[in-house]
Amino acid sequence: MFNPLLNDFSNLKDSELESRVSDLNKKYNIALRMGNGSLAFQISIIIASLKDETIRRQNEATKKLMQKQNKDLDGLINID
Repeated sequence: MFNPLLNDFSNLKDSELESRVSDLNKKYNIALRMGNGSLAFQISIIIASLKDETIRRQNEATKKLMQKQNKDLDGLINID
């Protein structure tokens, strides 16, 4: 889900993303135990956004790795 009021998470380090997800998971569970479903829902939206950023970074890293591997293979194939 996308929330236009959330900050851009692309400037955070991976460890900061993980820390925020962990912290928000604790707060989500507290909100559920307190019976505050609307707060829990809002927290879940932020968690989903943080996880989306994590997945985007993983996909980008995989893409770069695949491009590097493809360049390495180009030197092995010599058609004359």
